[in-house]
Amino acid sequence: MDEKVALIWWRVSTDDQLEISPETQIQEAKALAEKEGYQVPDEYIVGTDWSCSTMARAKELISRKAVSAVLTYDADRGPSKPVHRLLFRAFCEDYDVVVRCCHGQVPDGEMGEFMEFASAWAKEKQVRRAQQGAKDGLRDRARLRGLPVTGIPPYGYQFRYSDHGGKRVPVALEPDPAIYAVACQIWRMALEGKSMRFICRTLEAPPPRGGAAWNPSTIAGMLKNPAYAGVYHALRREMKSPERRKLAHTYGKTASQFLPRESWVPLPDFPVISPIVSWDEWESVQQQLVRNQQESPRNGKRFYLLRGMMFCPNHPRKMSGHGRGQRYWYECPVRRGHDIGASSRCPVVPGARAETLVWEKVSVFLSDPTTFMAELERQRQSSSGQEINTKDKIVNLKKKLADVDRRETDLVNLRLREVVSDEALDRNAALLRAERSHYQDEIEREKTAAATVEQAHAAIYSLVALRDRIVDRLDSASPEERRRVLEALDTTVTVKEDRGLGISVGVYQCADSVHQPHGQ
Repeated sequence: MDEKVALIWWRVSTDDQLEISPETQIQEAKALAEKEGYQVPDEYIVGTDWSCSTMARAKELISRKAVSAVLTYDADRGPSKPVHRLLFRAFCEDYDVVVRCCHGQVPDGEMGEFMEFASAWAKEKQVRRAQQGAKDGLRDRARLRGLPVTGIPPYGYQFRYSDHGGKRVPVALEPDPAIYAVACQIWRMALEGKSMRFICRTLEAPPPRGGAAWNPSTIAGMLKNPAYAGVYHALRREMKSPERRKLAHTYGKTASQFLPRESWVPLPDFPVISPIVSWDEWESVQQQLVRNQQESPRNGKRFYLLRGMMFCPNHPRKMSGHGRGQRYWYECPVRRGHDIGASSRCPVVPGARAETLVWEKVSVFLSDPTTFMAELERQRQSSSGQEINTKDKIVNLKKKLADVDRRETDLVNLRLREVVSDEALDRNAALLRAERSHYQDEIEREKTAAATVEQAHAAIYSLVALRDRIVDRLDSASPEERRRVLEALDTTVTVKEDRGLGISVGVYQCADSVHQPHGQ
């Protein structure tokens, strides 16, 4: 090339890096280009991240020798992963392209490679430590101080603040007069069984974050929030990397995902004034949301009554439903060659016949009051035993926590009397804090287990109500109603070696050997 042409590479990691924004990096790189006599066409200004298409654009310019240099703000603005940074360095060397930095310069040769790798590795570790520290700080704020970790209240509510030492601290959730009625309307329609799309079409109020119309995901987020039932929970979501990178002007935006329910941190001392629904109503909506997702037409072209309930005899695998035309069947995924060592010995079960056999046996179980009540009583006794055991564990853990408090007080008294040194005080205080944190975590886990037992009690009563509603019309029940009955009864179906079906409801064996015909 007769003239010196370079490309400018920029990269940012988060929205907080305002001091080294894309504009800042580009302007300083242009100043460096002018100083060293490089021409930089506008289309040669690229950046964001190693894995995205803009890096592919940079590599394409380098590989066809359209540029002789890569100008960047700093060496750490290269690819974030240590290995990726070395690969990019080697790639530039292969095409005789130099890398010039506005601030600092990594030397050539093996020492430069080592420094490049060490710099990227240290940066990565620093970012991870900062992220973990931020997570720990949020969890401590919720668990130890009992405060929300976000300043965004649930739709329909607002935070009530109080002044503590010159700082505004949230002390409760209270209705927002402007939109509380809209939140009540949404929950009323949800309890009536209206779909989320129907709710979106019905609402006349503006969406919470602007836009032309309500989004079903907004409604789903509201319906999953237990704050509307009177119990505020913190840390229900966590941030994650987006599945797809955004455009340059939205770079750095992240996505979020719901955490498992058992990891939520309840704030029992943070009151919710005027909850919209009861806890039982909230639980019923959660069950309906799960059923909607499982039974959605988008999740399957055909309705399979025993989906997720039938197990292969050769593998601990759930058999999946498949169909062709009017025929359908259940088949082990191993048989279809999804795993190495696929075996043709795994059975293929005719769908219609198996579903009929299972429903006939479950109908007999429901119709026989003696058998049904015996199983119900077994479940009640099991739940009661778990409840007593959980309560005993919580009492013992609280005693141990009180003992930690006593030992901590004794330690402070010993230090005041100068019996122990500052070093011993710090060492033992750290051990006591770790022990306290462990017991607090165990108490939270046991409380979660207690809540699960309470849900089991509620499920038992729901099972009685379900049987009373459907026992008189077992033969005419719709496929969806049959599916709900089988789920409520915790039904499992095991295909046996002799091509029989073992059907169990809870621990009760409805049928030890129900045979189904050979062939498809």
